[in-house]
Amino acid sequence: MKFPTSSGVLCLLLATFPFACSLDTATEGAGGGTAPTAGMTSAGSSSGAEAGGSSAAGTSPAGGTAAPAGGVGGTSIASSGGANAGAGGSASGAGGVGGNAGGAAGTGGGGGSTLPAVTDYTKAGPFATTIDMKVGPDGGYTVYRPTMLGQDGFKHSPIIFGPGIGQAVSVHNTMLTNFASHGFVVVGTPVLQGGPGDAGNLKLMRDGLDWILAQHAAAGSIYQGKLAVTLAVSMGYSVGGTSAVQLGGHEAVATTVSIHGHTAMSAMHGPLLQTTGTLDNVGLPLQQATYSTSQVQTFLGTLTGANHGYIQNAGGGEERRVIVAWLRYWLNGDQGAKSFFYGSDCAMCKAPWENPQRKNWPQ
Repeated sequence: MKFPTSSGVLCLLLATFPFACSLDTATEGAGGGTAPTAGMTSAGSSSGAEAGGSSAAGTSPAGGTAAPAGGVGGTSIASSGGANAGAGGSASGAGGVGGNAGGAAGTGGGGGSTLPAVTDYTKAGPFATTIDMKVGPDGGYTVYRPTMLGQDGFKHSPIIFGPGIGQAVSVHNTMLTNFASHGFVVVGTPVLQGGPGDAGNLKLMRDGLDWILAQHAAAGSIYQGKLAVTLAVSMGYSVGGTSAVQLGGHEAVATTVSIHGHTAMSAMHGPLLQTTGTLDNVGLPLQQATYSTSQVQTFLGTLTGANHGYIQNAGGGEERRVIVAWLRYWLNGDQGAKSFFYGSDCAMCKAPWENPQRKNWPQ
């Protein structure tokens, strides 16, 4: 296969859990790490309860604006996608994923289109990227995607992403653009205004996921026939991570990623990745509660020195690297990414990670 190249604070007292202060602020803590430079995108501003106000800054990429075809609409902003990461994709694994009520754990990833192998998961992937703003239901969503879709029959897994409370999704531009450079179509929600577990947050995420899935069959859509509609991802940060778990039972969701999320549960049927940090006084105990109730194959990783605001201050930082590996392994069969999660010496089993916890995990 050939690929193109280019370079709130809100405190909510929960009835069942004593941990309640959500700090989804762009300025909270240093968090450690440096923000990646690849794939910088348009600047924006956060709103609602988001303290700090400004999104991730970046230079405006070349390419101007171009309205997508097929009624998708909105403003398209071209951004860099990184150099080709090498030839040859990894073979897809044959194993399934963990099921509900203690179902058998999966032993392999894959099932989707293969990707060129990479050796450095911190860098941008092989796809040039584009941002489509003001698209989706009510024109309230932002899509981070490969500029060229469906090349050589490639099917792109869609990701629905929910930011923290009161945040514009543009706060996470660097991280989400990087995911797009690895072939994923990321749909960022409008601002989530509700607290952990809010029904309105969940509705915005479900609406966004259902919209992008429908584009696969929509005549004239730029996504027509180009999405892996049975290999979707539910993902979010903080309250978005909470809703991501709640949405994990959606029939199209193959895996769920909760980043510094709050306590949540659902009838998930795919593997769950949870991340938190040793200095995250919100997500650390609440992610543990989610882990305790999870009935699918689950990995909970704790990053040394990371606080609740780590990923928004570091462009995803170290957590972005392991999330990329997780997505590539489970969705695209990247066997090089398996070592991040499997074995006693896995990448998330040693510094800068600590206290790795694995549930329903094959030996």
